[in-house]
Amino acid sequence: MMRAFSALAAAGFLTAAAAPAVAQDFVAERLVKSVTQDDLLAVVGSLGHQVLEQGTEGDVYVVAQDPDQTNYFMFGTACDLSDVPGCQGIMMQVRYDLPPGTTFETLAKTNMDQAALNTWADFEDKTLGFTRYQVLDDGVTMANIRENLNVLLALVPDAYAMASGEPSAAEAQ
Repeated sequence: MMRAFSALAAAGFLTAAAAPAVAQDFVAERLVKSVTQDDLLAVVGSLGHQVLEQGTEGDVYVVAQDPDQTNYFMFGTACDLSDVPGCQGIMMQVRYDLPPGTTFETLAKTNMDQAALNTWADFEDKTLGFTRYQVLDDGVTMANIRENLNVLLALVPDAYAMASGEPSAAEAQ
């Protein structure tokens, strides 16, 4: 069974009250070449997910939880570069405590079978992670950002099973 990794954000979870995100600023067809904290909150809010933690002045990140109790991170990268305000990339990530069945072989198989995600493990810190990175160069719609997050969240359960050496839902049938 999956156990959500929370050590990284534990302090923030304790001090921040979980609240539903508000989708008031989400406009699906809006084209963006960079994102701000408000944009990440708008994506989370458009899905009706709970915000567990968010960046403050100058920090562009959100830790949120979907209805399946999956905690995920979204954070801006390549921020305020080349005279472009905001962040020109978005790292989307789900992390878990490292299951005992995770090996270099299971990670390689997962990365081959689930190419839409980057599956990785930190064996020293005992973390299993799944990442999807989105580059915003030349612009994408807000709907596209939301769909990239949906892809991550939809693929993680099977990818977790593969990476941990368990049969995936498809293999179990």
